[in-house]
Amino acid sequence: MTSLLVYAIYLMVAALYAYALVDCIRTPAARIRMLPKAGWLLILVLFPVVAAIGWRNLGKRSARAEEQPSAA
Repeated sequence: MTSLLVYAIYLMVAALYAYALVDCIRTPAARIRMLPKAGWLLILVLFPVVAAIGWRNLGKRSARAEEQPSAA
């Protein structure tokens, strides 16, 4: 039973990493924050788990933020 739980955790981590990698590749450069696309890809390759979480939370602007007009 414990090994099944471990495999499930590995599967979730692998799915998160695959999602982040594909999403980073497919995201236009205009929507990426904090680093250039090449920087995010390099970090995703070097530090998969931490970078996948970082990409999910910090890496790109939301579509809603692009749609809203600026206040200035």
